[in-house]
Amino acid sequence: MRGADIVARTLAEAGVRTVFTLSGNQIMPIFDACIDVDIRLVHVRHEAAAVYMADAWAQITGEIGVALVTAAPGFANALSPLFSARGAESPVVLLSGDSPVAQLGHGAFQELEQPDMSARVTKASFRAGADIGFDIARAIRIARSGRPGPVHVALPFDLLNNPVADGVVPQKDRGRDISPMEAGAAQAVLSALAAAKRPLVLTGPMLNASRAGSQVRELADMLDAPVVPLESPRGLRDPSLGMFSDALARADLIVSLGKSVDFTLGFGRPPAVDADCAFFVVDPDDGESERARRLLGEHLSGVVRADAD
Repeated sequence: MRGADIVARTLAEAGVRTVFTLSGNQIMPIFDACIDVDIRLVHVRHEAAAVYMADAWAQITGEIGVALVTAAPGFANALSPLFSARGAESPVVLLSGDSPVAQLGHGAFQELEQPDMSARVTKASFRAGADIGFDIARAIRIARSGRPGPVHVALPFDLLNNPVADGVVPQKDRGRDISPMEAGAAQAVLSALAAAKRPLVLTGPMLNASRAGSQVRELADMLDAPVVPLESPRGLRDPSLGMFSDALARADLIVSLGKSVDFTLGFGRPPAVDADCAFFVVDPDDGESERARRLLGEHLSGVVRADAD
């Protein structure tokens, strides 16, 4: 069994049935391996299209979206959509062909430090090693855990062709890491909502209609408070509902469930938000929580490190 076969089998065992791709020399072994495990290959005409389609797949289905591109120029074409996938919090894995490990640093064909280039627009980026199946599983786990987002894995050509030991990737190594909310923290948020006169609950992309629509509706019914999914619903909003900015400016409490305190909220400051408005931030990302502390100061009533869903 080759490394390429391990890659395809790991994807299949994680539930991947479709891969969006544009062929190239360094990834052809994976094409054959995907066909062997009944993974559908959707071939495109530009590498960016493959990643955009994987992003859309993840947003619509809630499943992991996988794109497969060749090395160097093919990989470079796929960079821009990674930034979009990160903003949309889409669980996307980009697999790119790479120069053989044995030739790195020797002027190999299309040699490029791809993980260094993708690091700025992904949750994680790395070159696969000898345990290639576990590296693919790790990428899937990172993409799905916490705030979902894109992960890039460069696949050296020699590792794809070399024989490897037949191994099964344990389920826990490709599953999502869960960060539950503690009961005390949940009660603090519920008490604040009950005491507020004009509360707003704001949700980020990971709680959009396709991924958690029923959960959001149930939450709104339970809380008897407005629950507003954000992130650019242009063309979808009913004009009769009025402007969100008006409701935001009137709120006396904002509970953020995985929603960044950013420009869409006026950075949590007047005039976008009332000067006396209090905030609760529920987020699995320590970086987002720290930014909320910096921007909101004394108006931040609490930060809860937990998954938004």
